[in-house]
Amino acid sequence: MVLQQFYPAVLQKNFLEDGRQYYFDFFRGKPNELNFNNPFLLTCSVNYTILESLALDVWPKFFADQIRNGYYCVVFLDEARLSPAASYQREPFPHHLFLYGYDWDERIFNASMFDRTGVYRNLQIPFREFQDAVQSMRHLLKEKLTADHHTYFYKYEPHSPYPFDKTAAIDQLRDYLNGETRLNRINYNSDNEEAFGIKVYDYLRLYYDAAEGNDSRLGDRNDVRHLHVLWEHKKMMSERIGYLVDEAIIPYDEELVAGYKDITKRAMKLRDQYIRHELREDHEMFDRLRLRFDEFQNEEPALLQKLITLLDG
Repeated sequence: MVLQQFYPAVLQKNFLEDGRQYYFDFFRGKPNELNFNNPFLLTCSVNYTILESLALDVWPKFFADQIRNGYYCVVFLDEARLSPAASYQREPFPHHLFLYGYDWDERIFNASMFDRTGVYRNLQIPFREFQDAVQSMRHLLKEKLTADHHTYFYKYEPHSPYPFDKTAAIDQLRDYLNGETRLNRINYNSDNEEAFGIKVYDYLRLYYDAAEGNDSRLGDRNDVRHLHVLWEHKKMMSERIGYLVDEAIIPYDEELVAGYKDITKRAMKLRDQYIRHELREDHEMFDRLRLRFDEFQNEEPALLQKLITLLDG
């Protein structure tokens, strides 16, 4: 477990001005963020230009063969053609779909994805729907309505060495605190359309202010997902700090360990409260969101500075 890829980014800072979908996620670096960022995964990638030579009716067998050979498949397709998806039969939604198994007799793939209720789970995708989603993706690319984000194949390589890089961890933590990206860093991004690190709280406030007022400029809303990602990030940070202590990379520090556990607990509670708010309106929900974002933005810098000091020492 390492700290070299650890913070979320808000994509598209101008989401209200240009109507793009607000996207909040862990940022793994550009370009080729899905490529070669994990030494325990043997990675192969291919684009639609190469896959174009495959007839559409051959696609299920091609991917079934890769799964049988020990690869997990992350296929770039139009998720709006998949019946379990929230985007089903709506506007095109280019996205990666994770395939981990298949049943040839039933003609289905085993996949993991967010379903129409916003729950990430394992489910089944019929070959027919899979082919429809691929064909739609081909059309979108031919008409230049989207870019090709490639299809990936991963095989687990458990014996690869991956020594902890203290310098890289410190650099990433400093970038998080400063909301920066740097050349030759794994998180480097040359455009100015995304917010990183501690600055994401400014755009979370902006998003939920717009959500509270049902701002017509918001694209497809996914309010709970953003809070789930926030909790997931804090949970990962807390677990990483625990790992550093367990491995004697840093000494145990009560303030640091307890501080991140407390932030994690509040982030999870905030997500759960918003889920209940969507079922039964809570008029204090958005005030509570702003309060928690302020707390996290004020508390995290001191905790992360302490972590940097312990690593540096």
